[in-house]
Amino acid sequence: MASFSGPALAASDDQADAAKPIVMAQNSDASAPARAADTQGGSSWSTSFLTQKYLLNWGPGRDNLEKNGVKFDAFYIMDALGDPVHPKAAKSKFDTWSRVRATVDIDFSKFTSLDGLTYHATGLWQTGQDMGGKIGSIANPSGLVSIHTTRLDSMWLQQAMFDGVLTVTAGQMASQDFFGLQEMGNNFVMEPLDYAFGNLGNVRASADPLTGPGARIKVAPTDNIFIAGGYFMPRNYDDDGFGYKKQSGGLDRTGTWNVEVGYNTDPKAPATRKSYPGIVKVGLIYNSGKFVDYQKPLVSGALQTSSANYTAYLLANQAVFRLAPGSNRGIDLTFGVNSGPDKKSQVPTEFTFGASYNGPAASRPLDILSVGLVYSMIGDKYNDYLKRTNVATLSDEKAFEINYLAQLTPWLYVQPVAQYYFNVGGLNNGSDDALVAGFRFKVAF
Repeated sequence: MASFSGPALAASDDQADAAKPIVMAQNSDASAPARAADTQGGSSWSTSFLTQKYLLNWGPGRDNLEKNGVKFDAFYIMDALGDPVHPKAAKSKFDTWSRVRATVDIDFSKFTSLDGLTYHATGLWQTGQDMGGKIGSIANPSGLVSIHTTRLDSMWLQQAMFDGVLTVTAGQMASQDFFGLQEMGNNFVMEPLDYAFGNLGNVRASADPLTGPGARIKVAPTDNIFIAGGYFMPRNYDDDGFGYKKQSGGLDRTGTWNVEVGYNTDPKAPATRKSYPGIVKVGLIYNSGKFVDYQKPLVSGALQTSSANYTAYLLANQAVFRLAPGSNRGIDLTFGVNSGPDKKSQVPTEFTFGASYNGPAASRPLDILSVGLVYSMIGDKYNDYLKRTNVATLSDEKAFEINYLAQLTPWLYVQPVAQYYFNVGGLNNGSDDALVAGFRFKVAF
């Protein structure tokens, strides 16, 4: 029982480019560097290169297309993580996970009479090593890690109606891109803080890039309140993502019903005063399929199944300190918890905590200093099962992170990170801690 980082427990992917109701900090896999300055500035080539929006200078053409409703984004992102206390000769203890993502968003209202209709498509190439698998952690050190693939990720149409009060989205989409998503994901590297709870695999909630057919309806009667619901088919096991194929055999053959209620704080603060945006989300993800049941008696030494599983969650993000009106320099906090039946989950409950200081120095207003904690709780019924099978029981894993996101240019950031795991993988024999250190690197083309 050295590792919990496999798909049965965790959806190990970062978010697709789903829209967010507040702007505190964007997720790491956003389609463009949200905090990048928009100025081209400078008369020399070197000044222009360092201040342009993208690594490649597209001239006015790309911006003109965006003004007319067609937006393209492409970037490379890499997590390079290792165990600094492991002997240097064991090179397998330090490696990278790389991703290239390309995205197109079309706003048909900019050039047709189809008001409120938008289109989104994104694909990726990714490969690398899974540091979570190497150290055997429950919370994966990287929010990027999933499968080695080149594939279509998501593709959907969205129709907004009644001045945005009603929004309907349908197409190829992932449950975790729309429900239970971390709002401050870009500030962190560890998966449950970077993307979504690491144990949403308990209910087999789909995550990118293994997205299948799905639909979501969102109603926002005011700027503060929204309610959303959706259905998402199981993970897509098609080779390139352009088709849809369920798992052949196994239990991953039923989709999830999702519901979420949210409240936005201070959504339209004027720039003349300090603003404190935030959001609180409460949700439920339900799957009616078959799940392993650790409470049922073993039959011929084998685990049995029972129907249905769910997880309920609470996510809260809030700006608590601002230095000046119209600025986001200051402190943001995040908290999350989810839980489900412990008889059907090895890790039924997970807590996430985080704090970020935006613009820690006046000379570095776009940098972010963050600290976080992920607390993964082993289920009592799972430990009872281990006792019945004469296997050592497990303890809760506590994982800490500190990182510094340095926005070096509008198109480039580097994010050094250190993480420390207590009882990594739930093991507790006196020497089961782990240190992970490295950096995240992202460049927008």
